[in-house]
Amino acid sequence: MPTCPECGIDVPEEGLCPECSAAKKRNVSPSKLGNRVLLVAGGIILLAVAFFIGRSAGLFQGSNSKTGELQPSESSEQKPVAEAEVKNPDQKPDSGGGRETENALTPVFDIRTLAQGPPYDSKESYLEWMLAQSDQQEKFLSEKWDRFRWVISWSSASPSLTHERVIQGFLKTPREYFCRKWNLSKAYAHAYLSIGYGQTISGPEIVSRMTNALNPQPDHRVLEIGTGSGYQSAFLAELSNFVYTIEIVEPLAKETDAIYTGLQDAYPQYKNIRRKVDDGYYGWEEHAPFDRIIVTCGIDHIPPSLLKQLSADGIMVIPVGPPSGQTILKITKKVATDGVVSLLREDIYAGTPTKGDVFVPFTAKDGGVHSKTRDNQ
Repeated sequence: MPTCPECGIDVPEEGLCPECSAAKKRNVSPSKLGNRVLLVAGGIILLAVAFFIGRSAGLFQGSNSKTGELQPSESSEQKPVAEAEVKNPDQKPDSGGGRETENALTPVFDIRTLAQGPPYDSKESYLEWMLAQSDQQEKFLSEKWDRFRWVISWSSASPSLTHERVIQGFLKTPREYFCRKWNLSKAYAHAYLSIGYGQTISGPEIVSRMTNALNPQPDHRVLEIGTGSGYQSAFLAELSNFVYTIEIVEPLAKETDAIYTGLQDAYPQYKNIRRKVDDGYYGWEEHAPFDRIIVTCGIDHIPPSLLKQLSADGIMVIPVGPPSGQTILKITKKVATDGVVSLLREDIYAGTPTKGDVFVPFTAKDGGVHSKTRDNQ
C-alpha cells in the first residue's frame, strides 16, 4: 500500500477518499400526474420537502450542537491547518506534556514567561543571577560555569555552542539533579557517567552540541528517544514547550519520572515533558509530526518510523554507526512540491573527534539491539 509523501499515512492505490469525493447528483424524473388536484398536491409536497431540506442544510452552518465544533459556512473564515497540529483533540495529558485541543497544543507552562537570562559575560554576574533566580547551589553553579567555558573553547574550528538560547538553557539546567547520587561529585565532569540499569548520562559537551544542532524553538514539538537520566529532556524543556520522551527501561523511566515530579514546583517547565515507556525505534506516532527528534542511543541505521514522523524541514540528531566509530548526524528532511523526500546529512562534529563519548546501544523491546540485520534495512 503506498504512503502519502506529505503526511506518511497509508492510502489506497485507487479511488477517492470517501470524505472528500464529490457526491453524485441524482436525476429525478417527475411523475406524470393525472389531474389538476394531484398537480397542486404534488407542488405542496415538493415545497414542504424543499423547506425541510433548507432547514437541514442550515445545520451545517455555525456550531454543531453535539460536538461544539465550528463548521464551515459563508460567514466563518477558513484557516489553514498547521503542519504540527494535533490529530486527536480528545487526548488528555498522561505523564507531563501539554493539553491538546482541536487546533493547537497548549503547554502546561509557557516557557516564554520565564525571566530571560542568565548573563554569561562573567562568572560573577552568572552566579549572582542564578543564586537569585534558582534553588541551585553555588558549588554546582561554579562547576557548571567552568564546564561551560571549557565547552565553548575546546574546538575553535567546530564550536559546540553557538545559539544564545541554547547557551542559556545549558547554564540554567541543573545537571546535578539528574546524574545519580553516587556520581554527584562528577556532575560536571566531561565523561559520561553510569546511571544504573546499564545506561549512562552523556557528558555535558556532547549534550550541548546535539542540542545546539537541534536549536528547538518554543513552539517546536520535540521527541527524544532514550529518556535515561532525564537531563537531556530537562535541557530541552528550557527551549521548547512541547517535549516528548521515550524510555525502554521501565525501572529507569519510573526513577526519572519521580525526579521530574519532585522538581516541577521549582521548575514548572518540566510539566511540559510528556514521557512513556516503550521501544523508541517506532517513535510516537500519536503525536507526530515532530519538528525535532533527538536519539540518545547508538544504532547502525536511521529508523524509518522516525524519519516518517519528522516534519518537512524538521531536524533529527542521531548517533549512527558501530560503537567503535559512531558519527553524530544532523539530518534535515526536505519535501519537494512534488512530494519527493530528500535528506541532508551533516556530521555535527565536522570530523572532529568526540573525545571518547560512546552511546549505549539502541535497545529493542525484547531485550535485543536494533540493527540493519535485525530490522531488515
